Amino acid sequence: MKTYAFELSGEHESLPRCEALALVEVFSTRFSEIEFLEQCLIVEAEGLDVKTLGRRLAMTHRIIEVLAVCPADLEALAEATSCLKLPPKKYLIRARRIRDAAPPADAVEREVGRILFQRGYRADLSHPEQLLRAIITSGRIVLGVEVARTDRSSFEMRRPHLKPFFHPGVLMPRMARALVNLTQVRAGEVLLDPFAGTCGILIEACLIGVNGVGIEVQPRLVNGALCNLQDLDCGLLLGDAKRLPLHDSSIDAAVLDTPYGRSAKIMAASKELLLRESLEELFRVIRPGRRMAIVADRSIEKMIEEVGFVLLQKHTDRVHRSLTRQIFICGR
Repeated sequence: MKTYAFELSGEHESLPRCEALALVEVFSTRFSEIEFLEQCLIVEAEGLDVKTLGRRLAMTHRIIEVLAVCPADLEALAEATSCLKLPPKKYLIRARRIRDAAPPADAVEREVGRILFQRGYRADLSHPEQLLRAIITSGRIVLGVEVARTDRSSFEMRRPHLKPFFHPGVLMPRMARALVNLTQVRAGEVLLDPFAGTCGILIEACLIGVNGVGIEVQPRLVNGALCNLQDLDCGLLLGDAKRLPLHDSSIDAAVLDTPYGRSAKIMAASKELLLRESLEELFRVIRPGRRMAIVADRSIEKMIEEVGFVLLQKHTDRVHRSLTRQIFICGR
C-alpha cells in the first residue's frame, strides 16, 4: 500500500477529514488511517484513484504521495531528504506552513533544494517534471510528491449570487459538494434533494457525474432553479418532501438542507411534522446500506433514529452569531 497525505483546508474543524476518508473508502480497495495532524490527514491505501478524488474533493487542497515524515527541524529534514528515492526528473519544491508551525516554509524549501542539488537533482521553476510538497504541521514535516490538486477556484465561480437565479439562505458550493461526498455516492448513481430550492446541492452532484433528482414544493423556486440547471443532466419536480413520487429503495443517496431561517417557507402544519414525515419518506426510498446527509438548525438525532436511520457522524457549522447548523450523516 502507498501512503498519502491530504492537505486539508482550515474552513471547518471536522468536515475536511471526514470528506477525505469517505472518498478514500469508496475509491480504494483497502485503506487505513495512519495519523491526523492539523489540516493534514495521512492514510495508507491500495489502488486509490487519486485523480477522481482530486476532481471531487471540496475541502482538500492537494493530495501528496508521502515519501518521508520527519520532526519539524531542518536537521531532520536534511536527513530525510538525503534518503528520498526520486526519479531523475527536474523538480519544484513548495512548502506550506499550517498556522504558526515552524520552521518557515521558505527555509524548508531551501533545505530540500540544497540536499537535492548535492545529490545531482536539478530544480526547474517554470517547467518542473515533478512537484514536491512539504506540509509543516503539528511538529512534523510531511514530504512527498503532489499527485492531485483540487480546483477550489471553480467553487468560487459558482457562488449563489453569481448564478442566474438566487435565493437567500442557501449552502455555499464547497459545503454542498462536501455533503455530497460524505454520502459516498458514485458517478452514475442517483442522489435526491427533497428540499431542492435553487438546486445548489444538485449542481455539485451533477458536476461529478451523479444523477441528481430534486423535489421542491414552491413553484416560484422550481421555475427559477431550472435556469440554474441549464446544460446539466438533472431532474427537478414540483412536489412535497412528505409524499415523494418515488419507488421504494430507488435512491442511492440523499442530501437535504432542511428549511430554517427567515427566508424558509414551511409548507406543513409545523416544522416538526415536516421533518418527521420527510425522514420517513427518505427511509422508504433510500436503498439499504446507503447514506444520507441532513442539515438542520437544531439537534434532530432522536427523530433520525426513531425513523430507523443510524447516526454515523454529527458536525456543527457556525454560520453567524444567531445560526449554528447541525450536520448529520446517517446510514440506512
